[in-house]
Amino acid sequence: MINKVTVKNFKCFENFELPLKSVNILSGINSMGKSTMIQSLLLLRQSALKNDGIKGLHLNGDYVLLGSGQDVLYERAEEEMIELGYGDGKGEHSWTFQYLPDSDFLPVINRNEKNIDSELFGKYFSYLSAYRIPPQDLYRIRNEEEINSKEFGNDGEYALQYLNYHWDDAVENENVVLPDKMGNSLGNQTKVWMDRISPGISPQVAVNMQLRKSEVRYEFVEGREKTKSYKSINVGFGITYVLPLMIALVSAKKGDIIIIENPEAHIHPAGQRALGELIARVGMGGVQVIAETHSDHILNGVRLAVKNRVLSKEETILSFFYKDFADGYRHKCIHPEILQDGRLDRWPAGFFDEWDKALYELV
Repeated sequence: MINKVTVKNFKCFENFELPLKSVNILSGINSMGKSTMIQSLLLLRQSALKNDGIKGLHLNGDYVLLGSGQDVLYERAEEEMIELGYGDGKGEHSWTFQYLPDSDFLPVINRNEKNIDSELFGKYFSYLSAYRIPPQDLYRIRNEEEINSKEFGNDGEYALQYLNYHWDDAVENENVVLPDKMGNSLGNQTKVWMDRISPGISPQVAVNMQLRKSEVRYEFVEGREKTKSYKSINVGFGITYVLPLMIALVSAKKGDIIIIENPEAHIHPAGQRALGELIARVGMGGVQVIAETHSDHILNGVRLAVKNRVLSKEETILSFFYKDFADGYRHKCIHPEILQDGRLDRWPAGFFDEWDKALYELV
């Protein structure tokens, strides 16, 4: 498991370290550095996979498209270089990259790496960006090896194919399995969790190998009856938008890493809270989840999981990003702690407090 991420002279950060645990909730107002920390991990993975090891920083690739060197160097950098690193159970690893303003490849000029046989560079790594698949008639598929290693695509398009191929597989992470008379298969447990989003919803995925396309349709269970199946374009937008996320979380196994941006997008508050609970359950099963969110409902789902002892508070960390105007407008982060009863040990200004502010003005 990755236990910290470090950056120097990268985008909005001069010198910054972010501690990580099993369940990581990144929050803060827009443009405070949350995505930057995620991008640092994605850049390392992107660069390692391109060259069978980190020989330089590839700024544009399958995971992120960040432009050229001048787009990612910290504006007030005293040295024209960029350093990225992380820590795990094997030690601390970091790479210093040469600054080339007009190039999208920044060569390594110094390295401090031990055995980097890390989950960050291995199989079973999933990244779902804020731009996930919308409802449409057909979706692309990819080769079986990539699917089995959970290369779902940044938009989650290939997760549908994975669900089709592994529908009957037992869910390995027992923490996410909810009681269901149909059993603990990936297909059934995906339906059970989707039911928390929209009661009665039942996704059905078909794969056409000749066309190399997949299709998702939905039925609704109404008592003892089922409706006909509907195309995704005729069902609520958020249903298809959240489905790849559900598949990635429910199918995750111990040792996997899942990075998620805005899991709450297009989902109603009760569904967001259920997503928070699912994220907590996944993390307690040995999966590392890094979620960037603006949703207090996601946060509350995690807090309730701690209170109900579904998730250990020691396995959870909240990271609130902000800009310190009194310290040269530097980007910083603080970590409110979830107590055993679900309360927080502190509530910084700007940390999911807009509801209380609005109520104060209303009364």
